[in-house]
Amino acid sequence: MNTLSLAEHALLELDFKYGRQILAALLPMCLTVTWHSLGINVVHTVYKRFGRPVMHGPHRAARTAVVIAVVTILLLTHFGEVVIWAAFYHLIGLVHNLGLAMYFSINAYTTMGDGNILLADEWRGFGNFESMTGFLMFGWSTAVLADIVQRLHSVED
Repeated sequence: MNTLSLAEHALLELDFKYGRQILAALLPMCLTVTWHSLGINVVHTVYKRFGRPVMHGPHRAARTAVVIAVVTILLLTHFGEVVIWAAFYHLIGLVHNLGLAMYFSINAYTTMGDGNILLADEWRGFGNFESMTGFLMFGWSTAVLADIVQRLHSVED
C-alpha cells in the first residue's frame, strides 16, 4: 500500500534539476548585472556631461539627442548581456553553434521564448533564468530612462 501523497511523490521525482540550473545560472546572471551596472554608469556620465547643460533654455533638440544617446547606450548594454548568455550556452556545450546560441539567447532574454531551439531535457528550464534576469535588467533600464526623460522634460513645464 502506497502511503505517499501525490505531492510527496512528485517531490521525490523532481530530482532538483532546477536547483542545479539556478546554481549554473548564477555566473551569467552576475556577469549580466555587472555589465548592466557599467552601462548604467555610462548613461549617468552621458547625462551629466550632455543632459545637465541643456536642461534650461531653448534646447529641445539637444534634449532629444540626449535621450537618443541614452537609449542607444541602453540597447548596446542589453545586447552585450545577450552575448554574455549566448557565450555561456556555447562554452558549456548547451548550444553548439554560436549563431544559434545568440538566437536562443535573444529570445530568452527578451522573454519572447521562441521554441524552435530546445536545450537538452536536463537543462530545459535554464533559459527561463535568463528571461528572469533580462526582465529585471529591462526594468532597471526603464527606471533610469524614465528618470532622465522626466528631468529633461520637466524644464518645459
